[in-house]
Parts: sequence; C-alpha cells; structure tokens
Amino acid sequence: TPKGDGTFNVYEDIKNKLMEKGVPEQEIAFIHDANTELRKAELFAKVRSGQVRFLLGSTAKMGAGTNVQDRLIALHHLDVPWRPSDVGRILRTFKIKKNVEVTDNGKIII
Repeated sequence: TPKGDGTFNVYEDIKNKLMEKGVPEQEIAFIHDANTELRKAELFAKVRSGQVRFLLGSTAKMGAGTNVQDRLIALHHLDVPWRPSDVGRILRTFKIKKNVEVTDNGKIII
C-alpha cells in the first residue's frame, strides 16, 4: 500500500511510471486517499468525469461497491483474482461497451 515515506511500494512505482509516460499527476489517484465516504464520493465523481484517469487500489478496497465504471476501458490485475466478484464490475461494463480489456499479468483474459 502507498506509505508516502519514501520506501518502495507498487502504487508509487506505477504512478511514477505513468508520470514518466506523460500522465499528469492529478490524473492518478489511490483509493487509499479517499478515507471518508465524502472523499470517496468526490474521487468517484472525478473518475466518472474523466478528471482522474487512473485509479489504483486493491481488490479489497476497490472491489465490491466501487461504482465508477462509466469510463472504464481496462482493468489490470497484478495477481490473479480468485472470485468472480473481483472482476464483476468491469465484466458487466464489457457486456455493455464491448471495448473493455481485462488482463491478468498482461494477458488478455476476455
């Protein structure tokens, strides 16, 4: 999880790599920053509007109840999800939009 203390974590590493590729920092968010229901609602509104293009979080923090799929086009798992509910949200979006990509360690699984 992101610690903000300078120690290595995957969240900051991914964020830094996205920024190196030209993604503005304000377009990348961690679900961990939304630690109240109000902040979550504000973050999800930014994702739905396109202000936040990359939302990073664990399945436990973002899985059930995260309802921001209006603009989702890809879901990338760094490890294989074990339960259908772990990928259900984006799969339902896929049924509607048909242009959604779900990957497991870089392999397209849909």
